[in-house]
Amino acid sequence: MFDAGAMRKGPWMPEEDEILLEYVRQHGPRDWSAIRSKGLLPRTGKSCRLRWVNKLNPDVKT
Repeated sequence: MFDAGAMRKGPWMPEEDEILLEYVRQHGPRDWSAIRSKGLLPRTGKSCRLRWVNKLNPDVKT
């Protein structure tokens, strides 16, 4: 789906959010660097963790 060699920066796309949500459903909110190493998203583990903690976690009050 994504180019494994290119690092993506900037705003998150809805498709990326869905991939991240599915990963967390299957594996729990841990091992963030595995998301990139498995080729699921062209984002750093830190970026994925921050996206989860600040936007996608259902416990976050918006």
